[in-house]
Amino acid sequence: MREPSLKSALFFAAAWIGLIALSRQPHASTATALPPATLLYWIILIALALATGICCHGILHYGRRAWRLADTPIARIRSAPQGYVELYGRARLLPGPPIVAPLSGLPCAWFRYRVEERSEGGRWWPVDAGDSDNLFALDDGAGHCVVDPEGADFVKTRRDVWYGSLGGARTHALWGIGAAYRYTEQRILPGEELHVIGQFRTVGGLRETPDTRREAADLLERWKRDPRRMALFDRNGDGRIDAGEWEAARRAAYRQVRREQLQYAADPEVHLLADPGDSTRPYIIAAFREESRLIRYFQWRAAGCLLLALVGGGLLLALSS
Repeated sequence: MREPSLKSALFFAAAWIGLIALSRQPHASTATALPPATLLYWIILIALALATGICCHGILHYGRRAWRLADTPIARIRSAPQGYVELYGRARLLPGPPIVAPLSGLPCAWFRYRVEERSEGGRWWPVDAGDSDNLFALDDGAGHCVVDPEGADFVKTRRDVWYGSLGGARTHALWGIGAAYRYTEQRILPGEELHVIGQFRTVGGLRETPDTRREAADLLERWKRDPRRMALFDRNGDGRIDAGEWEAARRAAYRQVRREQLQYAADPEVHLLADPGDSTRPYIIAAFREESRLIRYFQWRAAGCLLLALVGGGLLLALSS
């Protein structure tokens, strides 16, 4: 089932407004200009319809995430099936350069930051933002997998907000009064407990069953497009590949594929977790272990959207009656 989009919710709100407008269309004899009271009425009506449509989208958005979490069993990394799975463990760093949060300078496994500047009217406007695309590991004690954070929905990560100058120096301004910049930074620290759900796959080792015939046929097809390669099998030098020479080329391709497969099977298994790329299968990384807590997180948001949608719908019905 395809996940309803925000566009469909807004289309629903626009259709509702259109039906109300048609039902209240003035007679041809009336003036075309709307009085101020009528104009204000339509502004309120449109705002309510749009807000109700967005809340309906929120119900489906958060409700689907809660359902997916409840419906997907938790697996151990070492024995996890290939595909959409739910895992838990602790964040670990991979070998390589350290990951450092750009605003605080603290070492971490993942970060997201935002810098905002106060305008003359007192509003905050974003001037810089970004997040980490570095890989990190998830360790559940029995195994570990590499996590690609791109496209993930991060829940309840550590979040620091402070105010200061352009250089990032902190001030003691209460609620940012008098400060020129606001800094927000989210982080996942090494060793922090995580609960994740996403697309799991294993590469290397003997987990994947090779299709030797298909791979040999693909390799032979590539060789056919390389005249220099095929000339190696032209034993009699007549410029043509006869049946015997073609059979020799086929056996050579088969042997090369088998050598590559055996070398690949000797490599250690690497488990990967990434975005499924499917709107019906969310990619979620939560900075705590308990599944029930994560399900409640989305259930409460769905319930809040439902309450707001009921209030907005009731007001729409009251105004349109």
